[in-house]
Amino acid sequence: MRKTIDTLCSKYFAGRGYIDSGDTRAAKYIMRQFIKAGLKPGVKSQYFTQSFQMDVNTFPGKTDVILQSKTSNKTLKPGADFIVAPNSGGGNLLNLKLFYADSIIFSKIINNKKVKFPKGKFALVFESDVLAKFKLKGNLPEELIKGKASAIIEIKSGRLVWSVAHENLKIPYIEVAKNAFDKNAKTFSINIDQKLLEAYETQNIIGKYRSPKNPDSFIVFSAHYDHLGKMGNDAMFPGANDNAGGIAMLLDLARTYTSGKDTPKYSLLFIAFAAEEAGLIGSRYYTEVPVYPLENIKFLINMDLMGNGQDGMMAVNGSVFTKEYEKLVSINKKNNYLKEIKARGKAANSDHYWFTENGVHAFFFYLLGDYPYYHDIYDTAEKPTLKGYNGAFKLIRDFVKAL
Repeated sequence: MRKTIDTLCSKYFAGRGYIDSGDTRAAKYIMRQFIKAGLKPGVKSQYFTQSFQMDVNTFPGKTDVILQSKTSNKTLKPGADFIVAPNSGGGNLLNLKLFYADSIIFSKIINNKKVKFPKGKFALVFESDVLAKFKLKGNLPEELIKGKASAIIEIKSGRLVWSVAHENLKIPYIEVAKNAFDKNAKTFSINIDQKLLEAYETQNIIGKYRSPKNPDSFIVFSAHYDHLGKMGNDAMFPGANDNAGGIAMLLDLARTYTSGKDTPKYSLLFIAFAAEEAGLIGSRYYTEVPVYPLENIKFLINMDLMGNGQDGMMAVNGSVFTKEYEKLVSINKKNNYLKEIKARGKAANSDHYWFTENGVHAFFFYLLGDYPYYHDIYDTAEKPTLKGYNGAFKLIRDFVKAL
């Protein structure tokens, strides 16, 4: 499993996003592993790929940010000191004035009251707490700026967490860590290379293992292989725990079943979903255009965040499908595979969701443990301890046998 994580987190795969063909390279790697394991193509009779299209906002080149005070200039490090908001626009802007908006000024902006903005081009600066105070979720809506600001700087008191967007603002929008922001700065310069990729084609990867006992009834194993990719030339988001670890588990299960050590009662589908980080798009597409009828799925097991399990495992939908959850807990208790198996209800937090919404019984498994790296540049290959990984593997194997 470590080799898979190391491979998928390497620079060649560019964070498995949409710059430098990261997602396509990862898809081809997984396809090769499926073939090597002995899986048959899961799409028609000869294809492993189920392609679909989406719009995605990217930052393929420069992401330069410099804060300028009277005495010095401070160049911020992408990914560490700041992130470009996923829906940011691009632009090369020099020596913009900084206009600091506290909650009073922000209230005036929101309520369309007169605000004395600086003359000339400027950047609107505010702290993330202001957004929370006015119950604005996510990035500042562009319409609130009224076309006045040339750029937006949000000062974040918490962690810098990146994601994927499908559209872009007309102006640059960056989020700067509070401890990296120079309060003495009066101006700043920014150069953001931004490109909206329209109708970008990506793909789910589907492998099949046919059971002679119940050839048309399926257990589905799934894990998403995409991550956030690169933010400019210098910041890559490796996604070791999220979700190279899940793909490692998917491949380990495939190798086990095709080796003949465990002959399953049902046919098996192994699906590596694309575009999970972009909003569960790959799994939603499958449920809309299923390769095999959804009613033929006996159970789906989705795996994500499989790198640290010293505290056990969570079963999303465990409180929905109680009979299966009780069976899972009983197996774990008998064999002492993991410290604890917790349950929660429905959640639209991974690729199981659209299947559950379409009547498929499904669990989403993720391991529980102290792991502070999430959607940032620090989720690197060496960080997952893989404690609990082997126990989770055995538990999933035995659970499938009991279905």
